[in-house]
Amino acid sequence: MEVPGRSCPRAYRYPPEALAQPAQLEADTLYVVGGLYGNLAALQALLERADGEPGRPPVIVFNGDVHWLDIDPDDFQAISGTVLAHHAIKGNVEAELASDEAAGCGCAYPDYIGDDVVDRSNQIMVQLRATATRFPELVGRLGALPRYLTASVGGQRIGVLHGDPESLAGWRLALEAMEPGDPLVRRQVDWHGQPTTAADLLDWFGRAEVSVFACTHTGLPYAQDLTDRDGRRRLVINNGSAGLPNFAGTSFGVITRLSTSPQPPADSLYGTWLDGLRCDAVALAFDLDWWTTRFVAQWPPDSPAYERYYMRITQGTPLRLRQAIRGTVTQTARP
Repeated sequence: MEVPGRSCPRAYRYPPEALAQPAQLEADTLYVVGGLYGNLAALQALLERADGEPGRPPVIVFNGDVHWLDIDPDDFQAISGTVLAHHAIKGNVEAELASDEAAGCGCAYPDYIGDDVVDRSNQIMVQLRATATRFPELVGRLGALPRYLTASVGGQRIGVLHGDPESLAGWRLALEAMEPGDPLVRRQVDWHGQPTTAADLLDWFGRAEVSVFACTHTGLPYAQDLTDRDGRRRLVINNGSAGLPNFAGTSFGVITRLSTSPQPPADSLYGTWLDGLRCDAVALAFDLDWWTTRFVAQWPPDSPAYERYYMRITQGTPLRLRQAIRGTVTQTARP
């Protein structure tokens, strides 16, 4: 039975081979920005950081869920216009805003995610749709965005995804699904299901013909590398959310930065050097006070988004930075 919020529309699916295409863009430095979630303060911080990048300006790719908590029409319009001026793929939020199918939020939540989370997400989508109906031209453009994108940085091919290599809303690249499993993370989210093994990853990398999967969607950031049978290193890097805090006791978002420059940026949290490509999870510090006030103005106490996100906005998540650093990826931020 199709359950809104849990079902995965057929249009979300694609084979990994779809990424084995000519690169749609080339860059010396690429920012991959997922899970902005309607946070204008984070968007402004992103653009300011890009302006300060040394050398040639970075190319910015938004990889979905740029909207979510921005039910204010001015915020929705401002975010849409800015994002559409850059490279972008759609997330489940943008796909559902442009769809007539009854998939709820389109999150395709696995069964270990509680029904309360699913219900609140579906309720948030109802209110966001009400805002989006005021901007049919923008919604049409968001819905027409591709589901994935292949980029080239320093000769390395990057698969930019929202979910995983088989679905726009897939959860196979969630931190809790990755092997070797983190017992604490799995307990915290009550994970159970099919783990994602090194064999799964190498199969996807080979079929997609990429060295890096840069994704988002599943909420928690991490980077994990592995080596294929030919001795080539591969990397999965999930930025968690650009518009929400990601770690315990922190107030910053996270974006992915991929660059030909070997020097880790000063705001890197962790990263690795991958055959001519510097890959970093970068802290995106935004005006938390402004965002908290703006959020509560749109989603007051007892609203579905307040119940779902207020604690994360004000306190972060239970995730510790060290839990996001996997394989031979190294920490660059001071403890």
